[in-house]
Amino acid sequence: MVIAKDIFYILIISFLTLGISACLNPFAPSVLGPSGVKAIVRQVEPDSTLHNFKYAYEHNDIDVYENCLDENFIFRYVDQDLTGQIETVEVPRDGASGDIERTRNLFAFFDEIQLDPWIPVFDRTEIKGDEIWEVYKVYFQLSVRDTDGDFGLEHYEATGIAEFSFRQSDKDDLWRIVFWDDQSNQ
Repeated sequence: MVIAKDIFYILIISFLTLGISACLNPFAPSVLGPSGVKAIVRQVEPDSTLHNFKYAYEHNDIDVYENCLDENFIFRYVDQDLTGQIETVEVPRDGASGDIERTRNLFAFFDEIQLDPWIPVFDRTEIKGDEIWEVYKVYFQLSVRDTDGDFGLEHYEATGIAEFSFRQSDKDDLWRIVFWDDQSNQ
């Protein structure tokens, strides 16, 4: 009887050890981006949404990027045309010329995208009707490169400040970007 009891405990300990170690693989550590960003995180606050946004850009991951955006997302930037005229452009989330499609094309065009530095700073809380929005300003340097020459080895950089407004979803309690105002210098 003592032997059967010992075998039972050995089996339990073996299964527990196997179960715990099966989740760990020291020969396949988690993949980090160019700036050391870890894999995506649950968007329980605006900071984690910004983390995922950076991850999506640096890993050309349109699915993660899309999940960072609210269904009513708007991207606003200032554009200068060939005649020198300056206009403010607002781009909705969806559609053929929407932000998701534009970002999908950006990810396809450039092999290497880096946001470094990427320094988010809480700015303010805003009340919009019955919603609370959190607003962050992010100082960044964006660098995009075509490293394989498919598009002429193009390389561009932008540095500046972007203002992101976030709200928490009623559907899944995740924070998403509602408004992105790009204030970068080009």
